[in-house]
Amino acid sequence: MVKRKKLENVTSLGIVFGTFAPLHVGHIDIINQAKRHNDGVLTIVSGYDGDRGDLIGLSLRKRFRYTRETFRYDDLVIVDKLDENHIPAYPNGWVEWLAKLDESIAQYVTFSGQAKQAKIVVYCGETEYKDKINELRPDWEVVLVDRSLIKISGTMIRSNPRMHWHQIAKPFRRFFSTNVLIAGSASNGKTTLARDLSRLFGCPWSPEYAREYQERYNVLDDELDKNDYTYLFTGQFRQTSDLIDSPANNGLIIADTNSTITMAYAEYYLKDSLSEEDFQALTDVYQSMIEKEKWDKIFVVLPQSNYVDDGVRDMTMADEETRDAFTSLTIQLFEEAGLADKIVYLGNPKPGQTFFESLYETAKIEIASLLNQEV
Repeated sequence: MVKRKKLENVTSLGIVFGTFAPLHVGHIDIINQAKRHNDGVLTIVSGYDGDRGDLIGLSLRKRFRYTRETFRYDDLVIVDKLDENHIPAYPNGWVEWLAKLDESIAQYVTFSGQAKQAKIVVYCGETEYKDKINELRPDWEVVLVDRSLIKISGTMIRSNPRMHWHQIAKPFRRFFSTNVLIAGSASNGKTTLARDLSRLFGCPWSPEYAREYQERYNVLDDELDKNDYTYLFTGQFRQTSDLIDSPANNGLIIADTNSTITMAYAEYYLKDSLSEEDFQALTDVYQSMIEKEKWDKIFVVLPQSNYVDDGVRDMTMADEETRDAFTSLTIQLFEEAGLADKIVYLGNPKPGQTFFESLYETAKIEIASLLNQEV
């Protein structure tokens, strides 16, 4: 169980505050320095609905969680959030803002009874902030940080996250990661395409979890039951999530499949055999997974290649009508999840192109465009 951290017996407290959209090495350096000059640091993630973080999907709650995760193993750094929604907007609201800061100090910090007067040192990067805090809290020390030593800003990162990837605090990287999904029915070159694109862009890829699961437990496609599919949903999601969080992620990951493809298979194999209640329970698991996934581009490979019997695939899906129906169901599920605008269809070769050549060339160009680079 995670315990709420507190700073106790403090004689000198450092305070660092900011929007942290995102937290980056410049912020971390300030916090590290503040920690070395004080008994501990209270880091305040501040913001409101519609601030520069919220506008790109980094809500105050998310920024707070990611910042606290960054310092999870540091007992000398406490992270709290300060919601500015109900106080006057900057440059007003300083009195109310400082009152909320006082509440955080009271909640997380216990000052030493031996100290004649607790020392509070605020670290900030703007002269107007320093002047205002000095005016309202003359007993506090305010240190104006030299931000030119580490030349990075949230604006620079938001404009080009991949260029500044290693300057973003690790938990925030999952938000800025460019995630590409390759989807479609079996035996259409998805896995080969994922591997080839991974090599080309020097990025990791997440293979189909179901294949590993079935090999481990020696179970065939048509033998998978409701419990198996629950494991497939959670296993695929965790595998891809772990890859996004891994050091191997340099700003781009490619996934061979996702919960939508798993749900399409569940409908194909189980919808007629499960009770309405059991199938709804499976659908609920799928909904919880797809809401957590983040895709920047979804390549749907159209079923135009030969269906190869590799000794593992279920050959009842080999006929053209079934493959088309499965692809249509997959597209329908993506649309229901609000992802229609992310889809790019692969499998319409130009004159002189082979089917597999067209998959590769189209995907390559689309990903390069996503990354703002040439190939």
